[in-house]
Amino acid sequence: MGDNELQDPANAEVAHDQDNIEHNVPPRVLRPPGDYRPQRPGLTFIRTPPILKLSVDLDTYLRRFQAYANSIGAQWDELPHILINLLDDDVMSFIERHLVAENITYDELVEILRREMGIARHNREDYKAKLRKTVRGKNEDVRGFYSKLWTLAKRAFPNNEQVRNIILRDAFIGNFQDPQISARLREHNELHNEEILDLAVNLFNCKNASYNKLHSDANAAYSANFDGHNVQDMPENSFYYGPSTAQMNTTRCTTK
Repeated sequence: MGDNELQDPANAEVAHDQDNIEHNVPPRVLRPPGDYRPQRPGLTFIRTPPILKLSVDLDTYLRRFQAYANSIGAQWDELPHILINLLDDDVMSFIERHLVAENITYDELVEILRREMGIARHNREDYKAKLRKTVRGKNEDVRGFYSKLWTLAKRAFPNNEQVRNIILRDAFIGNFQDPQISARLREHNELHNEEILDLAVNLFNCKNASYNKLHSDANAAYSANFDGHNVQDMPENSFYYGPSTAQMNTTRCTTK
């Protein structure tokens, strides 16, 4: 072939790879026709998602799986095979009878998982009951409590976001286990749920800071009275370490 003749692209690929082999250079990965994605070999070492079990929330798992599939550059027709490989034995036994077709699509597989995994899950009424009964623990983190309620609300009302947000808001405010903060939160009907959460965190931290300051002042006063005095000569109320009930009731948190 002359210098001015055009070489066939496919032959050029083969010649290039043969030249690389002769010089101990690894050949390039040839992708299927029409696949113009850049080669990203480093991402093939990304940790795979955990095994999908019946106890796992399917929506959360699929969100992680899709991020993983996008990172490794998986083809659309490869997704169902990758997902099936991540199912544990119990989940596989639920859906195996539906896998008779080799060309099952990703959307069809997800629909089967939603339908069949619902058998092993608690029904929605159970989640609604748990949502109403779940209260914040004495030392439980505010955001952790909200996340717990959010998960229950998502499972109780998976197809109605508007109702889900209303029920979630009522459960969060009503089960906060602090009447003063709950009353302050109910004053802000114009805020959406995430803003209510931020306000609750601010009020909770402000109240704790006020309590700690009163507690510190009381201890300082006790230490000053105790220094150089006989314990028997001190009044009984000098041994109280915390603020009085009246002080706590009059302490208010300010918000922006």
